[in-house]
Amino acid sequence: MKYIAIIMMLIKPIKHCMMLPRDVEEGHFAVVAAKCEKPKRFVVELRCLSNPSFLRLLKEAGDEYGFKHDGAIVVPCNPHELQTILQETEDI
Repeated sequence: MKYIAIIMMLIKPIKHCMMLPRDVEEGHFAVVAAKCEKPKRFVVELRCLSNPSFLRLLKEAGDEYGFKHDGAIVVPCNPHELQTILQETEDI
């Protein structure tokens, strides 16, 4: 599946740590919920990659936006939906 490419990018060792925003710690990555008037950025743990709902969002993001871009991963949902999915991951 195509979202495997995104997962591989996320877990690859990062050679240029200076390029990372200061709020993105090791074991985390940035995601932007873009289906709203003002997109909202989240910093999430890698463990959310085991959540089927989050993986569905990654597939939708790949279908809608493609896989090659710099910066945070943009997902096609509203911030409330992403927050709910992230909460599911914390409850696991």
